[in-house]
Amino acid sequence: MPWDGSLVISALHAAYASGATTPTEVVRAVHERLTAYAADVDPAVWIDVVPLDTLLERAAELERAHDGKDKPALFGVPMSVKNSIDVAGFKTTLACPDFAYVAEKTAPAVQRALDAGAILVGTTNLDQFATGLVGHRSPYGTPRSVFDKEYISGGSSSGSAVSVGAKLVSFSIGTDTAGSTRVPASFNGVVGLKPTLYSISTVGLVPACKTADCVTVLAPTVDDARQVYDVLRAFDPNDSLARPYDKLTSGLAPWRSEGIKFATPPAELLEVLSAPYAQLYKQAVDKLARGGLVNAEGFNYEPFEQANNMLYGSSIVAQRLVAFDDYLTAHGTSTMHPVVASIFAASSGFSAVRAYQDLFLLASYKRRVELEFEKADVLVVPSTVTHWKVAEVDEDPLGRNKILGSFTHFVNLVDLCAISVPAGTWTNPSGNEMPFGLTFIAPAGRDAELMRLAERFQKM
Repeated sequence: MPWDGSLVISALHAAYASGATTPTEVVRAVHERLTAYAADVDPAVWIDVVPLDTLLERAAELERAHDGKDKPALFGVPMSVKNSIDVAGFKTTLACPDFAYVAEKTAPAVQRALDAGAILVGTTNLDQFATGLVGHRSPYGTPRSVFDKEYISGGSSSGSAVSVGAKLVSFSIGTDTAGSTRVPASFNGVVGLKPTLYSISTVGLVPACKTADCVTVLAPTVDDARQVYDVLRAFDPNDSLARPYDKLTSGLAPWRSEGIKFATPPAELLEVLSAPYAQLYKQAVDKLARGGLVNAEGFNYEPFEQANNMLYGSSIVAQRLVAFDDYLTAHGTSTMHPVVASIFAASSGFSAVRAYQDLFLLASYKRRVELEFEKADVLVVPSTVTHWKVAEVDEDPLGRNKILGSFTHFVNLVDLCAISVPAGTWTNPSGNEMPFGLTFIAPAGRDAELMRLAERFQKM
C-alpha cells in the first residue's frame, strides 16, 4: 500500500519497512506542506527552514547508511526545534534579532535525535526570550492555532506546537519553564510532554529561568512523545543541573494497576475556567472516575497554588536578568517587544535577602507538595483556562497571559513532571471545533507512568 502521508512515528516506521515510501519522498512531501502552509495559512511558524536540497542530502545519507540494516529509533522522522536551542550553523535568536548568534555546536538533546536518524526541517518561532504563554510576542510574527487563525497558538513554544499540529513534522523539541509546552500543546490539539527536570540535557538551551527550564517534546500521540523522550533522555555530565534518571526512579514504588488515586484543584479555583473548558474538564474527571481511578481523600491543593503564585512578583523571575546580562548591558530593553521589555523591567530590584527568602519559601512549598503526593498518585488539571483570540490578548497582554498559567506555573518550581493530552473539543462562535487539553502531573521520575495513564485516559 502507498504511504498515506501520516507523520506519526509508528506509521512512518511501517511505511519505511514495507517500502511504501522513503525518507527522500517524505522530506519532499514535508517541504511541500510547510511551504504551502507558510504561504496560505500561517507565515509565522518558522524562523529558519532547512533548504530542500539539504533535506534531500540528509535523507539520502540516511538511506545509504542504513540500507539493509536495522534502522535507528527515529530513522527518517522529520522534526523541528524551538529557536532557543542551539543547532550548529543556525541562528539562535530567541525571537530577538539583536540577540541572535550563529550556534557553533548543536545542543546535546538535538544531537541525540539526529544521531537516532531524525531529520531537522527547521527552527520554530517563539515568544521573545521564551517569555510568555501566548505566542504573540515575536518580531517574526504571531503563529496561530491550527484550528482557527483568529486564536493564539500559545507559547512560548508556539511554532513548535503549530508545526506538529499542522502535520508539518512528526515532533518538535521545545522548552517549558512555566507552561510553555503544555499551553501551546493544548491549543493545537497535540501532546506536550514536560518531563522530569534535568532528565534531558539543557546544554545549548538559552535559559529563561535556569532552575526551572526543561527541554520538552511535542508530538501527535503519547506513543510518539515516549519514543522521542526515550532518545533524548540521558545524563549529561556537562550539564551542571543534570541528575541520573535511573537513580531518581530506582527507589520509586510502581503505581498499582487499579485504584490509582487522583486529585483535582478545589472548585473555587476552577471558577476561572471558561464555560466550555469547565464542562470539558468535568467530563474528563468523570471519565477518570468511571475508568477505575479513585478520588484522593484529604488532598490539600494550597501549596500548589502558593507555589504557582510565586512565579510573578518574586525574585525567581530575576533569573532572566542573569541569563541575558551581557545583552542587556549592550542593548538595554529598547529594541525588545514592548511587553517583554516591561517584564524584564519588573524582574529587577530584588535584594539578595529577598532572593534567599523566596528560595526558602519555595523549598517549603516543595516539601508540602511532596507530602500531598503521599495521598494521591497524580494531580489532574486543565492544561489552561480558556483560549483567547489574538485581538483579546492585545486588550490585556500581561493579564491574559498570566491567567493562562493558572494551573501550570508551579510544576517545574516544585519539581514535578507533566503531560498535556487532547481531551475533547468545543465549538467557537465561528463554528470551528477547538481543542481542550488535560494535564496529568506527578512527582519527578514518574514520566513513564504518566504517559501510560494518559494513553489509558484517551482510550476510556
